[in-house]
Amino acid sequence: MQFRLDGSRVVFDVHEKVQAWFSTRRGGVSFPPFNTLNLSYGVGDLKPAVTENRRRMLASAGRRLEDLVMPHQVHESHIAWVDADMAGRGSEGAQPIPSTDGFLTDSREVVLGLGFADCVPIFVTDVDARAVGLLHAGWRGTAAEIQVRGVEMFRSRGIEPHDLLIGLGPAIGSCCYEVDAPVKEAVMNLVGMEPLTAVDEAHWRLNLHLANRRLLERAGVRPEHIVEAPFCTGCRRDLFFSYRVEQRMTGRMGGYICLAR
Repeated sequence: MQFRLDGSRVVFDVHEKVQAWFSTRRGGVSFPPFNTLNLSYGVGDLKPAVTENRRRMLASAGRRLEDLVMPHQVHESHIAWVDADMAGRGSEGAQPIPSTDGFLTDSREVVLGLGFADCVPIFVTDVDARAVGLLHAGWRGTAAEIQVRGVEMFRSRGIEPHDLLIGLGPAIGSCCYEVDAPVKEAVMNLVGMEPLTAVDEAHWRLNLHLANRRLLERAGVRPEHIVEAPFCTGCRRDLFFSYRVEQRMTGRMGGYICLAR
């Protein structure tokens, strides 16, 4: 398993029967400050530009925009199971799955998609590629244990934690992510101080990859079945949008996963 840069996207090579990828900010049609591959309708970009950008990202994997399913994300821990009849929901901004930060499916007819601009994308499948999942884990989702909920939902479908294969995609690193006491307390209460490094008495640097790794391991995922993308969205503004570093006025990347047809 590995993450690798491939043109305008980062590909997660996880299983021959799974396609998983994450967009960069390159290769789209949006104008500044959304230049160029913004994939969100909710940041003030022109809708035709976003639609074309989404079409390009799906086409890069040989899929149609009509296959895409996207939610309205709320930084919580609700995960929805997606069936074939949900294909197209939210793909062009209309009727997204409400209040959802994670998707799972065993249908080959849909592509699961979520938006990101610093939070951790968690790509999930199993050793036999029976199903796939994608989760959105900022500090709130991490603290709400969305990753544990995802593992539990796979288990409810007969897929055990030790059979899961997981990629933690491009996200803001501890080098660029400083948090205050409430965030520090929420994380510390779950996983201790390991992902936190003190800056001063009131601020800490947070390693979101590490926090999610530890929670996944605690849920039964094998450590060797978890890989991390070697990119910080804060440091690599040539490649990625960063909500925190760019002071909110920026675009969004997309994470995508599907079972190969």
